[in-house]
Amino acid sequence: MGDTEMINAAAPARLFYSEEETAALLGIHRTTLRTLALEGRAPVEPIRLTDHKRVYRRIDVERLAGVVE
Repeated sequence: MGDTEMINAAAPARLFYSEEETAALLGIHRTTLRTLALEGRAPVEPIRLTDHKRVYRRIDVERLAGVVE
């Protein structure tokens, strides 16, 4: 097994991005994303973990950001 295969096997792909990571990928400020999410107008549907913590599905964020098709 090569070095690249070992690295890929050890680190499975993440399924979610944090609010800060999502905002950075979309080119908006974290506070703007949070405000839009609270108003129900976020460009990507958040998943609420707690009253104050939201995550966003990686595939949805990357599609909107143009990273994947």
